[in-house]
Amino acid sequence: MSEAISEISSLLETLTSSIDVFKSELARQQFSEPSLSASQPHPIDDPTYVPPPLMYEARRLAVSSLNQLRLLLESPLEAAINISMASGEIQGLRLAAEIELPEILDAATDPEEGEDIRVIAERTKTDQRKLEGILRHVVKKGWFRETKPGYFANNRRSNTLRKGRPGSYLIKISNDYVFNVHGKLPELMTHPDESFRMARDPTHTAWNIFANTDLPFFGANGWTEKNPTEAQKFALAMGSLGVASDSGVVYDFPWVELLKDKDAIIDLGGGQGTLSCSLATAYPEIKSFVVQDLPGLRESAEKFITSKSVSDRVKFEEQNFFEPNRRRGTGNYVFILQRVLHDWSVEDGTKILRQLRDCLVDSKSTLIIIDPLLSPAIFTSKAPSAKDSLSALKGKRHYQPVPPPPFIPQDFGDNWLTAHSVNISLIAMLNSFEHTYFSMSHMVELAGMKIKKVNATRGYVQVTEIEIS
Repeated sequence: MSEAISEISSLLETLTSSIDVFKSELARQQFSEPSLSASQPHPIDDPTYVPPPLMYEARRLAVSSLNQLRLLLESPLEAAINISMASGEIQGLRLAAEIELPEILDAATDPEEGEDIRVIAERTKTDQRKLEGILRHVVKKGWFRETKPGYFANNRRSNTLRKGRPGSYLIKISNDYVFNVHGKLPELMTHPDESFRMARDPTHTAWNIFANTDLPFFGANGWTEKNPTEAQKFALAMGSLGVASDSGVVYDFPWVELLKDKDAIIDLGGGQGTLSCSLATAYPEIKSFVVQDLPGLRESAEKFITSKSVSDRVKFEEQNFFEPNRRRGTGNYVFILQRVLHDWSVEDGTKILRQLRDCLVDSKSTLIIIDPLLSPAIFTSKAPSAKDSLSALKGKRHYQPVPPPPFIPQDFGDNWLTAHSVNISLIAMLNSFEHTYFSMSHMVELAGMKIKKVNATRGYVQVTEIEIS
């Protein structure tokens, strides 16, 4: 009988190996180590920073092994208690963003010492004792610092909650579209009307229960189309979500090579143009980008494009992706669908893809789908060690993910939590899903195309190349 493998020891070995590599990569780039006592962001916190492949994989392994160790060691009852109270962190962060707490703490006489809770309460016209309790809770969750009793200061994490930063948009805007709608999921899944709870159309969702409306959230006749201000707010939040994956998409795929014989990149359903602007900034040699979306997004998109100083190369164009594309037969393009297909049923997704297939026929145009492809949450005790896998990455410039070590989930656990969290939101709001490789392949084949290649990125999405069958 073979000797049982210790999960704790194996995970600790993965953690130690990955931390050693992570520290050496910091030193190689002449970065200091991150600190919980720092008030300013670390260079690696910048959304535009792309860690070298070895450093990226070391960090993924460290985070996933830490999470698995926590799951092994924590009390299940205490975990249940904490998760039942998790909304305290969500609402505490929303309050911090609403009252612009990071800016108040910046204005303290000594920002490193922070500001007295009495001063914060006075400036925000809030109840001091209530505010202190809320802030102490979010400090315990890693947001902000308490430097001495009753004094609060910024930390690395809190910087993303500043006005205009991605975290601020997500926390303030997504709350109504995520947290409140998620609260209706149990009601949806146990709805007394079987036809309602088993429906897959976008008018029988947790969103419909929450908003008390028969309108679908998206679409030409949807709630966001009839409420353009809300559509713009939602686009800002989704653009901020895109920031988390844009750098990997931008630098881990050969965009310039792909554009050699093409006239432009067409970002269909591109929202405010986050990805196109990121690509335009990174590759000045690519001369033309077109962000296609519904008319209600024109104002926010053009404002965003101008703010990025790329309006000479990035243009907005009105397009419903269920209708024939206005670019069909006018040139050779790289069409992009980023986080679009997951919003729709297989039937509707196939309709969108067929419109693009028509653009690919008799041209040199190509199609790229940017979405996460979910993996099962399984792990095995028999796998290459983290130390060996990371050693094989030394000196490599092109990103290639390492295989998961023993007891690390196939998708590296918490590192892909964003994709699984978005999947919950899709179920709640749209009756749609993130795809697996097989479900994506099936839908693409229904549209008369096939998957050519899936490219990994340093982010929570893959870049999938599509070609005509």
